[in-house]
Amino acid sequence: MVVQYEFQKEGRRLIFCNSIMITSTDYIEDKVYGQRLLISVNADQRELHSNIRAARAILHSFADITIIINAHTMSFGHKNPEYTINGQLGDRKGIMGEKGVTAGFKSAKKQGCKIVVIDLDEHIFQVRSFELSKYISRRKADFVSGMITACYVVFGGEAVVVNASVQTRKEIMSAIEQLNPGAPSY
Repeated sequence: MVVQYEFQKEGRRLIFCNSIMITSTDYIEDKVYGQRLLISVNADQRELHSNIRAARAILHSFADITIIINAHTMSFGHKNPEYTINGQLGDRKGIMGEKGVTAGFKSAKKQGCKIVVIDLDEHIFQVRSFELSKYISRRKADFVSGMITACYVVFGGEAVVVNASVQTRKEIMSAIEQLNPGAPSY
């Protein structure tokens, strides 16, 4: 749960989000979603367009979510998580194919993420829900252990959320099929 407090001080708007102070000079409000999507002025410029596109898809599909696109830093030999989604760290993975889910989850866990965003719009132009659900359901141990709390799948400007600890593979496949109704699941 995100706890957000806002007040004015010396002409600057200050926001406290889960006891982290965010000043209006550190973040820019998104033109489409306003305060629901805050973008760090120090965000990774190489991935900013893709990060905004995927974040907007999530916000479009889920009205109760807030997202912060974090500042870009390198620590411990790998880049930091791109998002803070409802107070939890998350990273967007622009996978090249369904098999990329495994590497995406492993990388997100190394970054300390609790949320994985599988971005199919980056490189994949057809959702193969059967294959994708197979690889996500194989990550069940990550969900059961609490290492990962949610996985958002983004495609065509829409998003669904799946969780292999509470959903069967068939339920995950059904959720993913909502992104591309009528397409073959193979």
